[in-house]
Amino acid sequence: MLNLALALTLVTLPNSALVAKGTAASFPWLFANGNVTSRTMTNLVADEVLTKAGYSALSQESAASTWMSAGLAEPNPGVWPSASALQKFGRAAKVDKILYGKVSWRTRSVWVNTGPKTISTASVTAYVFDVARGRNVYSRTKVQALSDEKPSVNRVAEAILSSPLISSKGDDSTSREQRAVQLGLALAYRDWVRSSLR
Repeated sequence: MLNLALALTLVTLPNSALVAKGTAASFPWLFANGNVTSRTMTNLVADEVLTKAGYSALSQESAASTWMSAGLAEPNPGVWPSASALQKFGRAAKVDKILYGKVSWRTRSVWVNTGPKTISTASVTAYVFDVARGRNVYSRTKVQALSDEKPSVNRVAEAILSSPLISSKGDDSTSREQRAVQLGLALAYRDWVRSSLR
């Protein structure tokens, strides 16, 4: 009976985390290097960041189709989208905020005591665009994260992400790139998420 009363109390209490602040999109992301799986991980992590910050995330499929139907040029790794393009996209998608940026990876083999080991570094430039204001309201440039970061960095990422970090036990480049971008995006957006939750 006590459990039922407690459950009913929890249901009736207002919980700001349950009410989305609005809708947001994580698109477009520009990539240099990195495999398809790592690029997909970037989109998944960006959506997790939005959710953690209290926004309802527009699906990647809806974002991509809205971008194209708005008549905007296909995202190009060497060209940042203009503020007018982002605003046009945001209005067409009916979103409040847009997370976008660029990720590049450097994956290499290094020698450790027992032999070669694969390590990946993700370099992340991350923005938050406010559609109503027509400008970026948050930016972090050249945030770098190694696939073998210290435990303190892993804890930062785990506080931001809802899915677990990719295992660092594997020695393949794909899992290393995925882990590096998880860490890089969490570090890049940590301050924005914290300010959104206030």
